[in-house]
Amino acid sequence: MESNQDIFIEKLDNFIRKYYQFQILRGLLLTILFLIVLYLSLSVFEYHLYLSARIKTILVLIGASLQLIVFVRLIFLPLRGLINKGSRISYRKAISLISAHFPELEDRLLNTYELNENALQNPEDNALLIASINQRISSLKLLSFRESISFKDAYIYFKYLIGVLILSVIIYIAFPDFYPSSGQRLVHFRENFKAPADFDFLVESDLVAEKGEDYLLRVRTEGKYYPKSVELLFGGQKYLMLDNDSGVFTYEFRNINSEISFALQSGKTKSPFYQLRVKSKPVLDKLEIKINPPFYTGLSSRIESQIGDVSFPVGSRLEWLIEAYDADTLSLHFMKMDKSIAQADSKLQFAETILESDTYEISLANSEYDHAIYARYQLEALPDQYPSIGISMQNDSLNAAAYYFKGVIKDDYGFSKLRFAYEVEGESAKFLSVPIQKNINRQEFYFAFDFSSANLAQGSRVQYYFEVFDNDAINKPKSTKSDFLNYYLPNAEQVFELNSHIQDSLTSKMEKGKEISQSIQQEVHKLQKSLLDDSSDQWQQNQMFQEIEAQKNHLENLLKEIKKDNARKNQLMKAAGLQDSLLLDKQKKIEELMEKILDDELKNLFDEFNKLAEELDREKMNKLGNQLKMSMDDFQKQLDRNLQLLERYEIELGVKQLSARLEKLAEEQKALSQFKRKDKETAIREQVSAKMKWERIEKDLDDMMKKNSEIQKPYKLGDLESEKDEIQKSMQESLDQLRENNMGKAGKSLNKSSQKQSQMAQKLSKAMAGSMSMQMSIDSDMLSKLLNNLIDFSFQQEKLILDLQKINYQNPLYVSIIDRQGLLKEEYQLLQDSLLSLSSRTPQVAALIGNRIFDLENLLNQSLDELNSRRVYQARVTQQKSMTEINELAVFLSEALKQLMEQMANGMPGSQMGDKKGNQPSFSGMKSQQESLKKMLEQMIQGMKDGKGKPGQEGEKMGKYLREQEMFRQKMNEMIQHGGHGEQTEKVLREVMRMMEQTEIEISNFSINQQTLIRQNKIMTRLLEAENSSREKDFDKKRESKSGLNHKLSNPKAIFKYKKIDPEFDDLFNDSNVKLIDYYNKIYLDYLIRLNDGKSR
Repeated sequence: MESNQDIFIEKLDNFIRKYYQFQILRGLLLTILFLIVLYLSLSVFEYHLYLSARIKTILVLIGASLQLIVFVRLIFLPLRGLINKGSRISYRKAISLISAHFPELEDRLLNTYELNENALQNPEDNALLIASINQRISSLKLLSFRESISFKDAYIYFKYLIGVLILSVIIYIAFPDFYPSSGQRLVHFRENFKAPADFDFLVESDLVAEKGEDYLLRVRTEGKYYPKSVELLFGGQKYLMLDNDSGVFTYEFRNINSEISFALQSGKTKSPFYQLRVKSKPVLDKLEIKINPPFYTGLSSRIESQIGDVSFPVGSRLEWLIEAYDADTLSLHFMKMDKSIAQADSKLQFAETILESDTYEISLANSEYDHAIYARYQLEALPDQYPSIGISMQNDSLNAAAYYFKGVIKDDYGFSKLRFAYEVEGESAKFLSVPIQKNINRQEFYFAFDFSSANLAQGSRVQYYFEVFDNDAINKPKSTKSDFLNYYLPNAEQVFELNSHIQDSLTSKMEKGKEISQSIQQEVHKLQKSLLDDSSDQWQQNQMFQEIEAQKNHLENLLKEIKKDNARKNQLMKAAGLQDSLLLDKQKKIEELMEKILDDELKNLFDEFNKLAEELDREKMNKLGNQLKMSMDDFQKQLDRNLQLLERYEIELGVKQLSARLEKLAEEQKALSQFKRKDKETAIREQVSAKMKWERIEKDLDDMMKKNSEIQKPYKLGDLESEKDEIQKSMQESLDQLRENNMGKAGKSLNKSSQKQSQMAQKLSKAMAGSMSMQMSIDSDMLSKLLNNLIDFSFQQEKLILDLQKINYQNPLYVSIIDRQGLLKEEYQLLQDSLLSLSSRTPQVAALIGNRIFDLENLLNQSLDELNSRRVYQARVTQQKSMTEINELAVFLSEALKQLMEQMANGMPGSQMGDKKGNQPSFSGMKSQQESLKKMLEQMIQGMKDGKGKPGQEGEKMGKYLREQEMFRQKMNEMIQHGGHGEQTEKVLREVMRMMEQTEIEISNFSINQQTLIRQNKIMTRLLEAENSSREKDFDKKRESKSGLNHKLSNPKAIFKYKKIDPEFDDLFNDSNVKLIDYYNKIYLDYLIRLNDGKSR
């Protein structure tokens, strides 16, 4: 049984255990509270102050030390006391703690404990003491010492802890980054952390650069604002980065070969250091391509270095040599061929024949680059181009079926052949080889062909062209054809129809030209009037000038069209072969008149008139305006004359054409009359066709008769109505009889039709020949009278000039001079009208006098105006010019009369005067010498008129003239004695000698006058005539010596040179000094060919 003493001690031990348990609980709460408060305190400081590592280390060490002390003091030591390890509180201390809770028991508990201690020390002698202790303890048995310690007393610490935790949560909610930011920095207390700036640096570029390449560093800033500038720090230097707006900054490192450490800084904000890594890239060191063109091109091999894009002829063999450094593998890949070549080395060699353009890639690889494509190149396989050809042609002047061709062929490498092809409609093509130099890739060729050799029938159409073949050995030769051209041999009906159409167009355009010239006259008159009365302002006057200029341009364009139409008409007649020598001569004369209708003098007058638009000089404007109106009036007269000549020419040509068509129809009818019974259906079809031809001939004949009746002085062609009726009747009868199968009567009717048609053709031709002969006789008589009148007029004008030299404008007789000049002008007007009428019927006269009658009229008007204006000197000069014009006109009229007379006497068709196709040295020298003599004579006449021509003073000049004249006559004698110039030429030369003798007599007698000068002009005219006659005789001999066609076709190149077609083209085309690359050289040559074609046409 346990003693009371033991119970007392046990209660004290229980109290002590509970005491320590309470201390541990309180220590735990206080330790946690202290830890949280310490962490919050340090976090607040770090969060706001960004403490340095040193301060953070001190604070962390102090806090840890304090925390350790609190732990040891409040938890570790009580725990040791609880487990009876180490020192514990004594029973006396325990009693003291219990007494604090039970103050009334303090003494009893202390006395009991002391008595118990004494009892334990003297257990034998203290029985009474023990009894007293037991009594005391018995009174304390029911008392629990543990109740003096309550765990509730620790609640206050728990409340503090809860308060601190709530405060921590509030801080976390208010500042979410408080614990992570400050906690991280406290955990890493040995590291320095800077307070965050207002912006951050973000490196956007991949921090890897290729060796030897440039690298662009791109940095973006993010924050409250963008810095104005950012500096790059590396290599101990600062470099300002480029601002690209919106907080983006860049810096380019050049040719990087090693790693770079850099940092970024803006103001006080600085980034950590970054490392830019460098990796080695394989680089192509050598690229060499050897190009071996196909053998047929004639091109040499060539090597292209460091150039991957190459061009070459198709079929070339290419050899590659590729070297690289920092490369472990080289490879080639062709896209179209889908072919790859790889070499585990830094060098690659490869060869391939290329037939088409392709793209290839060169790939380089090493440990850091896995077959990266280094470069992509183009292989341009230049295909063998098609050859090109351009041609120009020239028609033979004597044979309309003969054509001369000049061509240019070119190819990139050469030719295999050239041929001329022609195909008659309905037949297969025929080919003729043209010789060329096959190895010359740009060359000219010449060729001539006579389509009459193809035995064409009338109405046949021939298509022809040239075809050239190149020398392509890879894809076989290719060919190119020139433009397809056509040669057409029209039948008689088509020729007549086409000619009528062109003639109608010519007539319409010439009438339109007259209207335009009249409009110009009206506009000029309107402008003159506005200048005189100031009825319009300057703008309106400028509009009038512009209108006149526009009308002039319109007139020029219209005349060009008239010339083109006339040329088409002539070419048509030439091709049809329907012109005899008479018609050819007339056609040529009319063509010459067409060329001269708008001469340079009239164009210059228009130019001077337009220049006055800026000056607006009334006097000059009025003078030039009058001249322009007169010129336009002359222009209209020329148009009228040319139109009448064309109309008469059309009638003569129409008669010839219709006669030929009638003769041909007669032959067809005669041939048809020989039909057999088995040919009945064919005969009916042919007769129906013949009847239709007759109806067209009849219609064309009626149209021609109508046109003939509308011209001035129509040809007397007789009445053909009865013949037409008989032909119509017989043709219808033959057709009816064929249909009725009455072959005998049909044959007779056909024969009758043939005879009537032939008779009608002969009647029509004879009527035209008789009418032309009669008209020629009338015209020659009229021309003779006009020549006499012109000579009389010349004498009157000369007398007037001499009378004017004797007086001045103040003399009363001066007025009579003006009156006489006016009368002469009126007299010439009548003479001019007659000449115009005559020239409108006779091309020979029109071609000879040309525009001289109008020039003379202008001079007479001008001299009259100058006399009225008292400009005597100018009047004399103008009168002298008029005398020269009168004399020259008389000379040409005399020549025209002579031609008409010879034509009538010999029955020859037309005159050949005026053809100038050659020039002999002897005649040239004589003309030059005679021109010099003429000038000497003019000087002597002028000297005598000025009163300085006394025989003694002029003797030396006259002696010199006579010596020159004698030398000239000796040369002419030698020419006559030498012979070989023809009878006509020698006849003219003898006439010249007679005129020279008369001139020598007048000079010797000092009786030089105006007639002497006129005779001198005649001498010049006769020399020209003699020269032309001699040249024509030589030309005729040459034509008779060989076949004209074969002679002409033997050398077509000479024809082009003779025609002076593109004389400089050969030099331009073959100029080896012009070195161009192929592309531009092709354009240049194409331009030259087109230019040459344009000139040839």
